[in-house]
Amino acid sequence: MIKIDIAERITERVDIPRVVALKAVDVILDEMKDSLVRGERIEIRGFGVFQKKLRKKSVGRDIQRAKTIEIPETYTVKFKPGIEMRVLD
Repeated sequence: MIKIDIAERITERVDIPRVVALKAVDVILDEMKDSLVRGERIEIRGFGVFQKKLRKKSVGRDIQRAKTIEIPETYTVKFKPGIEMRVLD
């Protein structure tokens, strides 16, 4: 499912124009991105939690050149599904 599919589903359920639904999806995703950049935790009850996490630096291997390389620390987004999501079949 992609962003336009989500907007289509909103259009069908709420009976609003697709342009309005797409704009709503854009606003929600932009706000989520901005919150994660600020380090805020996003909890959507019944769905799950998004959190910004620091991935520690590590050592990797360049197979083609047979060398070890250092992978710098970086931030990533972690998603933990809610209880309702964990019991889905």
